[in-house]
Amino acid sequence: MKAVEHDVPVVASLGFPPLMTWQDVMQDELEDRLGFARRATLALLTQSGEQLVAGFAGGNRRGLEGAMKAVALFQAHLQEMERLAGMAERRLQRVGEALAAAD
Repeated sequence: MKAVEHDVPVVASLGFPPLMTWQDVMQDELEDRLGFARRATLALLTQSGEQLVAGFAGGNRRGLEGAMKAVALFQAHLQEMERLAGMAERRLQRVGEALAAAD
């Protein structure tokens, strides 16, 4: 079987301008902490272990700590949403039981 070679575009030749500055990212975090935490959590899941180690290596320990706090914030939010959804589900069950008893 013949190996197929694909033309891989050279990223450096694209010349896309940055769409956001670091200040834009920090402003987003301040304005929408939960949304930022959600996006950060999901973005971390797109990276391999090697990429994460490389990204947080060296002098970027503060970045690792910040990412850990963002994930913890999102996890706490999900736990609270699970609790509230359970309460809503129990209320709906009681409504269903009341309606069934009324029939």
